[in-house]
Amino acid sequence: MKKTLLSISSVLLINCFLVAQEYKSVTVKAGTRLKDYFTISQRYLFPDFTQGKVIFNNRMTVPCLFNFNLISGEMEFIKSKDTLIITSKKEIDLIVVARDTFYYHDAYLQLISSGPVCVYLKRSIAVKNILKQGAMGTINRSAASESYNFAFSGQLSIDLKPVDDMVLQRTDEYLISRPGNDYMQYNKKNILKMVPGKEGEIKDFIKSIRVDFESRDDLLKLADFVNSLLTGNRTKK
Repeated sequence: MKKTLLSISSVLLINCFLVAQEYKSVTVKAGTRLKDYFTISQRYLFPDFTQGKVIFNNRMTVPCLFNFNLISGEMEFIKSKDTLIITSKKEIDLIVVARDTFYYHDAYLQLISSGPVCVYLKRSIAVKNILKQGAMGTINRSAASESYNFAFSGQLSIDLKPVDDMVLQRTDEYLISRPGNDYMQYNKKNILKMVPGKEGEIKDFIKSIRVDFESRDDLLKLADFVNSLLTGNRTKK
């Protein structure tokens, strides 16, 4: 493995995608640091750095202690007491941490259901609003895309002190894929497109249990049903 593959990084990425589950928003006040609003336990997926391994496309396997940083969207690991990230992410096949498996496709995706159709969870912190001070003490709300454009190009650091109040919110997005196909957002249109010829049965199932496409439990039930259609092992309602 090339030495340039692994490096220390102070750059933290914040990804903004469609919201699949709502969390309480956090307002980072102007002149304060982002990290002051998140405790260590809130920044990471696992309570501690956990034994795991990264498997590269060339099948090279590197064991290490890993933890997923929810703020940065980076999978961090410990080496010689330093906290590092993998910079050449395109060379990653998968990362296993304890019993969890992660893939990389523009962001780290956690596999939460396997089968002919796999379901993945993408976690991120979204910049929802920029609150600018207006005349007479009023607050002007700006869409995140209208300000702090660097937030979407990997320039937002946890040590950043914004000049305006910035509203952040954790979001979960669910994706699906089949072997050899790209990842797609998990919604009714895409699940029907992914399994041609089974549209009627899938629609009936969605109607019968009133699938909420923002509910993790419902999405997993639907995935189990779709996989049962593909494998011939029909799932009872």
